[in-house]
Amino acid sequence: MNMKKYTQRLVLLMVIFSVSAHTALASHRGGYDSVDRSDLDDDAVSSFPIPVLFGVSYSSLVPDFGDPRGGGTRSHEGQDMRALQGTPIVSPTEAVVTSVGTGASAGKYVYTANPGGESFRYMHLDSIADIERGDKLSVGDFIGTVGDTGNAPDGVYHLHFEVKDEDNDATDPYERLDGTPFTLKQKMSFLEDILKDVDDPKEYAEFLVANFPEEFTDAAIAEYSLPSEVDEVLEDTGVDENIELLAQLNELIEMIPSVIPVGVSEGDTGVAVSLLQTYLIFNSEGNSRDALANASATGYFGPITTAALAEYQDNNRLDETGVFDLQTKEEMS
Repeated sequence: MNMKKYTQRLVLLMVIFSVSAHTALASHRGGYDSVDRSDLDDDAVSSFPIPVLFGVSYSSLVPDFGDPRGGGTRSHEGQDMRALQGTPIVSPTEAVVTSVGTGASAGKYVYTANPGGESFRYMHLDSIADIERGDKLSVGDFIGTVGDTGNAPDGVYHLHFEVKDEDNDATDPYERLDGTPFTLKQKMSFLEDILKDVDDPKEYAEFLVANFPEEFTDAAIAEYSLPSEVDEVLEDTGVDENIELLAQLNELIEMIPSVIPVGVSEGDTGVAVSLLQTYLIFNSEGNSRDALANASATGYFGPITTAALAEYQDNNRLDETGVFDLQTKEEMS
């Protein structure tokens, strides 16, 4: 082989290697460099809602970023979120899909480009939404459903959620998942598009209502707009009749404060105390409220009722007097 042909081949090999390396890097980064992300903000989102739409709260998460994996050969690079198989996952920020596929370790996965040069990774999915690379996602757009594909233990259904910075280094998502959670109204609005993307919308609506009944009952009581499939399921299961009764009960409970005399306090007994306890059990939240609910509406205004009333006052930015005073009555009425 003469020197000219040798040089030409060497140059050709170098070009092929360069292209292959670039392609491999793009693949490793989920095609990050090959999508138009110009519409995304330059600044990263400091905190965001949990992407699993039902059944996962911030308090239920166990931080596991950096935990040993593979017998100590590697570190966990994301946050796991245990949830029922099939629970919907949505995008917590605006994003652009960079990669969709199936891997031996990741299982079914979706990678997205996100504001601030970051990328989010959703792994071990049971199913993937009808999305592809280059698709732009709004907050609440369907990503897929929780599963156990890839190297997840069989039956350990969870979302493995990763956040990578602009240098493709993994960062801990845990502290940032404490952003304002999706409201119930938002969740119901997201369902319209989610149900259009599943194979059997009625069956999936049945799954959601059966496994998350409180949220759907509360949404119906609040008269939020629900997908027709969800309305049908609520009607078929008779939940709508219970909803009507609950709505009537709520109307009665809302009238309670108007008949309680101002000044009811610790040591008092009687019907007025029972009514106040009932109102707090149904219309407040917190550890003290839970203690009162366990004790029930006894008609005796003791320390448990005082604590529950003070907790209600604190939650509503009132003076924590522990007494049914005028401010509290006006707030409840």
